[in-house]
Amino acid sequence: MNISDHFTIQEFTTSETAKRLGIMEQFNPTEDIVHNLTLLAQRVAEPIRDKFGSFSPTCAYRSKTVNESIKPKGAPNSRHITGQAFDETFIKDSKNISDKVFYWLIKSNVPWTKIIWEMGDNDLPRWLHIEYVEGEKQRVFYTFDRKNYLTYFGSVLEKYHKVNGKY
Repeated sequence: MNISDHFTIQEFTTSETAKRLGIMEQFNPTEDIVHNLTLLAQRVAEPIRDKFGSFSPTCAYRSKTVNESIKPKGAPNSRHITGQAFDETFIKDSKNISDKVFYWLIKSNVPWTKIIWEMGDNDLPRWLHIEYVEGEKQRVFYTFDRKNYLTYFGSVLEKYHKVNGKY
C-alpha cells in the first residue's frame, strides 16, 4: 500500500527484529499510526527524495514490543512508536551524504520537527533521526555523542560546522 508517491507502508514498518522474534503487531499498525506515517512520508521523506534521490528508511515505525526488544532498549517515549520518526543513512553514489541532507533540512521549508545527528563524527553522522509531528511548530536539532543528546545550536559540533563552512 502506497502512503505517498514513492513510499509504501511496508517500507515504513519493516523490522528485522520483528521478523526474527515473530512480532506480528509490527506489520499491522493502527489507523492513527498509518496516518502519522503517511504524513511523515508525504511531508518530509518525499521532499528529501526529490532533492537527493531514492532511499528507503532504515527504521521508521516500531511497535511497543519491538521498541522494547531492541538493544539497547528503545526510548519509551520514542516517536518511532507513534509513526512520527524515521532513521536513515542517506547514500548517493556509494557515499554517505547524510551531512548534506542535514544542512539542507536546516535551511529548507520541509516541516520536520526534530532532527538528530546520530553518532558519526564532526564531519558526518552515521545516520539522521528525523521527526514530524502534525501541528507541532518547534524545530529542534540535537546531536548524540554516544552518551547524551545535546542541543545542536551552540554546541561544539555546530561551532565546528560554522568554522569549516559547512552551512
